[in-house]
Amino acid sequence: MLITHLPSGYILAKVLEKKFRHFQVSKKAFFATIMFGAVFPDLDLLYFYFFDSRSVHHHKYFLHWFSFWLVVLTISIIFFKIKRNKSKWAFLSILFCNAAIMHLILDGFVGDIWLFAPFIDKPFSLFNVPSQYDTWWLNFIFHWSFSVEILICLFALYLYFSKSN
Repeated sequence: MLITHLPSGYILAKVLEKKFRHFQVSKKAFFATIMFGAVFPDLDLLYFYFFDSRSVHHHKYFLHWFSFWLVVLTISIIFFKIKRNKSKWAFLSILFCNAAIMHLILDGFVGDIWLFAPFIDKPFSLFNVPSQYDTWWLNFIFHWSFSVEILICLFALYLYFSKSN
């Protein structure tokens, strides 16, 4: 997905906000953590463009591995349980990891994700975007799946401007 990671992070934060309001975390920290986690895996694009010369698909980097995020999530949950639900940082780490995992799930909608990396080097995607244009991103914008991205963005805007804030 091209434009939905940040709006989907906002949607996730809105959905979880009431459920986790009893934790001693400010609303700003709660939303910022989830929204940053929702875009964080794409930080590997810096390496992709500036150091790797675009030689390896950026979804092959460890920030796009489910296994990486599951390990970090597990460590965060263990630390959270050891601290008897009192660790604000472990709680925020759990939120961050879940948002990053959501990022990977969204990427798998129409983009290749290496679901079992680093153990199996095979890409998976729910739908394929055919390459019809020389400019790669035009293939995504003119594909039907981009309307799903627009709907996600519109839903995030609806939640933002609704009276439930």
